[in-house]
Amino acid sequence: MKKYIILALAVILTLSLCACGGNNQTAGQNENTSATSSEVQPETSEPDTENGDNEVADNSAGETTPITLTIGDTVLNGYLNDSDPAKSLIAMLPLTVTLNDSDNDFCGDNLDIEYSEDDVQSGYKNGDLAFWPPASNFVIFVDDEENSANTGNLVILGKITEPQAALDALEGTIDVTIALAGEMDTPISEGTENSEEIETESETEVSEVKIKVTVGDTELFATLEDNATTQAIIEQMPMTLPMMDLYGREMCYRYGAYALPTDNLQSDGYEVGDIAYWAPGGSLVILYKQNGEQFERQHLGHIDSGVEVFENIGDVDVTFEVVDEP
Repeated sequence: MKKYIILALAVILTLSLCACGGNNQTAGQNENTSATSSEVQPETSEPDTENGDNEVADNSAGETTPITLTIGDTVLNGYLNDSDPAKSLIAMLPLTVTLNDSDNDFCGDNLDIEYSEDDVQSGYKNGDLAFWPPASNFVIFVDDEENSANTGNLVILGKITEPQAALDALEGTIDVTIALAGEMDTPISEGTENSEEIETESETEVSEVKIKVTVGDTELFATLEDNATTQAIIEQMPMTLPMMDLYGREMCYRYGAYALPTDNLQSDGYEVGDIAYWAPGGSLVILYKQNGEQFERQHLGHIDSGVEVFENIGDVDVTFEVVDEP
């Protein structure tokens, strides 16, 4: 009897060991499977955590277009992404833009970039190339990415891939020639004659341009000068801007500090009816009343008559459009 009891206990112990082993093996298999999933999943569903991850993911997918940005004797390497807005820019290359230093970025010029609301985001990384729809500006972000979450209305086009030191070296107003990598092996001055023809035609079109300024049911007419700022503004017309009535003397629309190019800033008094651009605030202004103040500005043009319509009107939408000479 004792012999049978010992034999029964041995069988039970053997079965118990097999069950534990089976459970351990199954748990191990589950653990390995879980680990494999956690290692693979982030690479496909969370590629946006770091700059490096973005670049690796884009390059491995073959979805970036290498470009160069030439600033004087300096050539910076970068890429444009596979978005529709970036493709819109690629169709314009090579392209030279004039950008102004605005602390954490360089922005300016006026581009006709095709984009949708789905392309618009907030926040940026240092080195990002972007389009800012409110002023149709091209932007190079160079600093302060850690505080960029509240910087909105951005369409990210690509990125400069140089070290931060290359971004820190940029300063002042810069002319940037954007081109497909390898496209600018020859000096810019040796380009086709078409670029000179286009520039000449543009200057001819802008010289002494007549525009119509509409507020409510009132139509005013103005003559614009030929300068860098008026060229950038005319390219946006027709346009309707929400203008603020400020200081009892001017209607103002703010593009953003140094958003538009300038080439002839002057500090002196103004005449009633003057249209001007104040660069530090990026302000397009119509001066409708005199207070004797002098300030530095780019003179844009002059409204022929009727500017008193703006007196006591308050904030209002104002439409600007080019008109044919009578």
